[in-house]
Amino acid sequence: MTRFFRASALGALTVLLAQNLPAHAAQNPPPTADQATFDRLAAEPLRYAGLSSPGNARILLGLHPTAQGGLEGEMMQLDATMRPQFAGPAKGHFTGTALHQTAHCTVSITLPERDLLLDGPCSDSQMSGALSVHQRPSQLWSQVSQFISPDPSLSQYWLTRQAWQQATTPSAARP
Repeated sequence: MTRFFRASALGALTVLLAQNLPAHAAQNPPPTADQATFDRLAAEPLRYAGLSSPGNARILLGLHPTAQGGLEGEMMQLDATMRPQFAGPAKGHFTGTALHQTAHCTVSITLPERDLLLDGPCSDSQMSGALSVHQRPSQLWSQVSQFISPDPSLSQYWLTRQAWQQATTPSAARP
């Protein structure tokens, strides 16, 4: 049941949108990924990832704590062949004394056509909770319609530090 929940939660995240970095991932990053973005993600002290069953997409999220409970970093989604589908900056905060214990995190990720909001429990080993997607309409009528009747999509997510190795390893190399 837990495995089903994880796959469902990550699948929904994809549709709507490891303790250390393994040596082979550091040497062989996603072939067409923006190398600078991948390097920044891999260097973050808080690295979370997840694999999604539909399409075998990989979600990477790298964060670092800032002053007064702030969080900053980036998010990237890779397809099954390790090509980036999208990436964007992440900014948020956590409530609690430190992330070595469970805290509450809210992280906003800015993408070209939409904003993702992650909200839920987090620690240095995992993040989970509610995901809301807010589209940014570009045409005037869409903007008016969005203002009158906002339609954020809601889902669940679950990202872990241990999944980082799997998410940064090409499928053929994984057991």
